[in-house]
Amino acid sequence: MSILITGVSGFLGSHVARLLEERRRPFTGFYNMKKPDIPAEQLDLFDRKEVLQRLEELQPSAILHLAAAASPNWCELHPKESQVINVDVPIALANYAREAGIPFLFTSTDLVFDGQSAPYDEEWAPSPICTYGMQKAAAEQGVLLACPEAAVVRLPLLYGWGNNFLKQWLESLKAGQPLPAFVDEFRSPAYVQDAAHGLLMLLDLGAAGFFHLGGPEPASRFDMATHIARAFGIDERLVQPARQADVAMPAPRPADVSLSSERAYALGYQPRGMEEALGELGGM
Repeated sequence: MSILITGVSGFLGSHVARLLEERRRPFTGFYNMKKPDIPAEQLDLFDRKEVLQRLEELQPSAILHLAAAASPNWCELHPKESQVINVDVPIALANYAREAGIPFLFTSTDLVFDGQSAPYDEEWAPSPICTYGMQKAAAEQGVLLACPEAAVVRLPLLYGWGNNFLKQWLESLKAGQPLPAFVDEFRSPAYVQDAAHGLLMLLDLGAAGFFHLGGPEPASRFDMATHIARAFGIDERLVQPARQADVAMPAPRPADVSLSSERAYALGYQPRGMEEALGELGGM
């Protein structure tokens, strides 16, 4: 039997899959639209009947549910469609995992918090201010009601090689273009490879309940962009301070959702700081 990964073509999912490949552990990956460059199956998670039928055929040994509609702005504009993938699907998969007696790990987000009381530990009650955060908070509770032994893992902003903001920012900076970056939005960014290691650590330990996989230091987008420029030998003056409060977006953003990840640290989670991780990326 193999581990099932939903969202395997996503930024985090692809790194988890490659880590399992390195460890020679069997897995099956599901993707929706974009075919990844690793073995994977296309499956429409909106089709619950098809999903459950495929699960019965696969008989996975565990489920890592990473798939989500993760754009806060898209969720704000499409609440009904995003409700299905962000709430209904994880609860259905959690029900299957409980009935099958297999581990279930569900990834949530730091955006379940309102940004007024950082740093947030695992015991802090969610207080989301955007639709995406509300959906993830509802899914967290639904998953644990359906499968009390599940692990709910809240993730911060992730960075690394792949389809994420790092690539876009580097392209702009290398082209000598000014890069506006928010000084008034703080998170606890984590290197995606460290988050992938953390997820598999929690799975292997049979962890249950809430865990955070934040990075070791809070940072604004401006801080991150400055670290990126420095790591790649680019003029830091290209990074321009900007304010989230001055940019109109469909989804409101909390000011500071930095995470405290002590529960995961106690189990062996060891995320690298931005300077070390970006230094490694810059040296590749």
